[in-house]
Amino acid sequence: MGRRVNGSWQTTALHVDGRGRVACLAYPHRTPILEIAAGNAVIKVTLHANRVDYASVMFAREMADQAAAFAAEVERLYLVQVRRESKRKESVA
Repeated sequence: MGRRVNGSWQTTALHVDGRGRVACLAYPHRTPILEIAAGNAVIKVTLHANRVDYASVMFAREMADQAAAFAAEVERLYLVQVRRESKRKESVA
């Protein structure tokens, strides 16, 4: 049996086909909102308004690190695909 979870929880999957968008909405006197959108679906990530502590900073840094890792993995897969297509074209020619 898994770890007991207190409070609310949710899992959401957002399929992005390359035309999605991401925006950081910053405000002078409240916490920012990270908005991730694909088609008509939007996910917004924010912290409790105006309550920022060290854990908040660590979460934001971890999210940035994982987003960078996600981008690197997408780029790696894209380059593999481009190389395969190039080899296919060379073998046909």
